This record gives sequence, C-alpha cells and structure tokens, in this order.
Amino acid sequence: MDSEKQQRDYTNRKSTFVQIVLGLIVNFSSLSPSMSLGFSAVALPYLLDTSNPHHLTEGEASWFASVTSIAAPFGCFLSGPISDKFGRKSAIICINVFCFLGWIFITIAYYIQDYQYLLLLIGRFLTGFSAGLSSMPAAVYMAEISTSKLRGMFITWNALCFSLGVVIIYILGWIMTNNWGMIAISSTVFPCACMVMVMVYVVESPSWLIANNRLEEAKASICKLYDAKEHTLEMHEEYETLINSTNTTKTGRNQFQWRFLLEPVCYRPFILMSTFFLFQQLSGTFVIVFYAIDIVNEVKITIDPYCAIVLIATTRTVASGIVSMMSKRIGRRPLSLASGIGMTICMVVLAVYTICIKKRIIMDDQFDWLPLTFLMAYYFTATLGFLTMPFAMSAEVFPSKVRGLATGMVTSIGYICSFVMVKLYPDMLHYKLGIFPLFLFYAAMSAAGTVFVALRLPETKGKTLSEIEENFNVNNNKKAITIELESVSLNKTL
Repeated sequence: MDSEKQQRDYTNRKSTFVQIVLGLIVNFSSLSPSMSLGFSAVALPYLLDTSNPHHLTEGEASWFASVTSIAAPFGCFLSGPISDKFGRKSAIICINVFCFLGWIFITIAYYIQDYQYLLLLIGRFLTGFSAGLSSMPAAVYMAEISTSKLRGMFITWNALCFSLGVVIIYILGWIMTNNWGMIAISSTVFPCACMVMVMVYVVESPSWLIANNRLEEAKASICKLYDAKEHTLEMHEEYETLINSTNTTKTGRNQFQWRFLLEPVCYRPFILMSTFFLFQQLSGTFVIVFYAIDIVNEVKITIDPYCAIVLIATTRTVASGIVSMMSKRIGRRPLSLASGIGMTICMVVLAVYTICIKKRIIMDDQFDWLPLTFLMAYYFTATLGFLTMPFAMSAEVFPSKVRGLATGMVTSIGYICSFVMVKLYPDMLHYKLGIFPLFLFYAAMSAAGTVFVALRLPETKGKTLSEIEENFNVNNNKKAITIELESVSLNKTL
C-alpha cells in the first residue's frame, strides 16, 4: 500500500514537473512576437530623425507602428482553425516560422534603404501576424494539459512572456541605440530556438487528439505528461474523463461550426471577453508599449528615455510573475478589480501632473520623480488584470468544440481595437487632444472597465473547464432549476 502511494506521489510530482517544462517551452513562442510590439518604440526615434536621409513622415511612422496591430487579427482569426485542424503543437511552430520571416524582412530593410519603408511594412505585418497567432495556442494548450490547480498559473505565462519580450527589445534598443538592423537580426534567434525545442520536447494535447479520434496517440501523450511508460489507474481515469468530455461536445460536430457559436455556451463568453478586450485597449495599455519613448518625453521624464522604458517594461514583467502566482490563489476577479482601480488612479495623477506642468503651476524640475513612478505603477496595475486576464480567460471560458476558433476570434477583436488606438494616437496627441486629455480619457475608460469587471466578470479559479462551460450554458442551468423545483414539490407532496 505504501509503495503504491509513493509511486502515485512520484507520478504526480513528475507530472507537475513535465507541465512546468512544457509551459516554459510553449510560452517561449510568445517572446519574439511580443518583441515586435515594442520594436516601434525603439526604432521610431531614429526613423523619424530628419538627419536620417531615409526618415519616415509622421503618417508613415503611424503606419509603421500600427500595421502590427492590423496584422494581428488575421493571425488571431487563423490561429483557431490552424490549432483545431493541425493541432496545438503545429500552431506553435507556425508562430515561430512567420515571426522569423518578419524579422528577416526588417533586417533587410536596414540594408536596402531604397525599399526601406515597403520592407519594413512587410516585416512588421509578418511579425504582427505571428503575434496574433501566438495569442491563443500556448494558453489553450496549457489549459488542456494542466490540472485545475495549476491552470490559473499556466494560462498567465503567455502574458508573462509577452511582457518579457517587450523588456528584451527595450534593452536591445538601449544597448544598440539607432542600430535597429542589429536589433532585428538579434531577434531572429528567439523563434529559431523555440522551433527546435517545440519539435523535440512538446507532446500534442490529449484533448485535441481525442477530439480527432487519434485515441492511441492520446494515450501515449498522457503517458508522457505523467512521465510514465504505461497507464496507471489515475491516467486511465483522466483518459475516460477526456473521452466523455469530448463526446458531449462532439454532438453535431459535423454540422457547420458557426451555428454552435449562436448557443449561449458560446455567445455569452464571447460577448464577455470581447467587452473585456475593448476596455483593455481603450484604457491605453498597448498605446504606451508602441509609443513608449514618445510618451516618456511628453511627460518630461528627466532620465535617459531608453532607461525609463526598460524600467517600465521590467515593472510589467515583475507584475506578470506575480499574476502567475496569485491568480491560482485569489482568482481572476479580485486581480482584475485591483488592476482597474490602480490604472484609473495612475492615469488621473498623470493627467493632473501634466496640466500643472503646462499651466506652470509647478516647474519641470519639481516632482520629477512622479511621472516615471506613476507610469511604472500604471503598468504594474494594468498587468495584474487588464493586460493579462482577457488573454488568459479566453483560453478557458469556451467549450472545447470551438475553443480554438472562438478564442482566436475574440482575441482578433482585441487587436482590431489596438490598431485603432495605436493608429489614432499621433492625431489624438498632436492635433486634437494633447497628453492631458488623453490621460483623462484612459482614466475614464479604466474606470468604466472596472465597473464592467465588478458587474459581469465571472470567477473561474478552481473550476474545471467543464464546470466553467456549464456556468454559461443557460439551457442546462434552467433544466437543473426545473429538476430542483420538481424535487422540492415531490418532497412536499410526500
């Protein structure tokens, strides 16, 4: 009996270790695409410099920054079908292929300056496409292979790697100032390394294999996840659970998938996550990533602007690590509420500070610590919820039948909103609003998003994917209530 218990404990430990290793590898695929999001911040100062004979105009610069966001929805939309048809592992490999090609085009643009702008747009489009592709497969993969206890931590690792990628590109920009060609060629190392690790070490998701009737491969995959040579009772139970779960969502699998999206179990989380993504973008989270140097200069930060954006991005990475540990303990809702409240406060303080500087109520050298401190605080609080939770929760709220498609669709909505906000930023700043009203706008949207989270966002901590799906299924809920009422009536009769 003791030996069986020891073997079971050993298997559980090894299973956890395997999950952690796989989580690190698959989420590493988000590193290079996220670097492309921050690349505009480090490249634009040189590309806009009038001493540069091939400098960009303001209009060209806004397209250079925002084309990544318009490409990302295509990647998001296709990531679901690719992931559902060819598997989670193949989808992760695709991310790295497109990202590698994008960085190669950007590198070539540095050396072939006659076609610089065109090559830059192509490269930025490809890296943006890869960023869209990377928004879903790793999170869905980890949601499917991890236990419910660890899932809350794993599905936030994608956001952690996204923030780490921004830190890396900002550091490269700080070290290689004005040499964006060297930054681009250095960035090609990451997708190459990830492709090798995925092909060698990653096993396909058992849920996907069972959904595609590859049952023997699913058994082998479960064995690898438990680091066992043959099935134990625990593994067999997991296999049967996956079979039953897949069979319940397989009903009508051959019917057109779009019809299933009209059922409450799909459209309710779809509306919920789309709204969350909308507030994520309207509150300015991505704009500051794309225009970090510009915003640092606008708020009169006195230290080296490249050093400042590295500090801001590092703060985001630290917060992402905290989220990965805390989400499994205190849940998604409390973190999202704290995030929205913190973002609102930070944006209000920055707005008041900038208007005081503009009206000469305070001097530039007074409270010069304040703008950097509150920009760092803004990104810290944003990462606790608004930056991370829409991506993380999208991987767990949809039923397995359309998880890939629906997650890709809802994430694409987020990137479309990002494109609009990033593209309009120069006009809103220089021609319409100015930095003070812009900060107030972000504060108002953060506050509105916080109200939405308080009223509508459900808690998924500690729930299995089947339980989460059941909560959105209105018909099943009504049926359960009817049965309960009938039972009470029967008891009264008796």
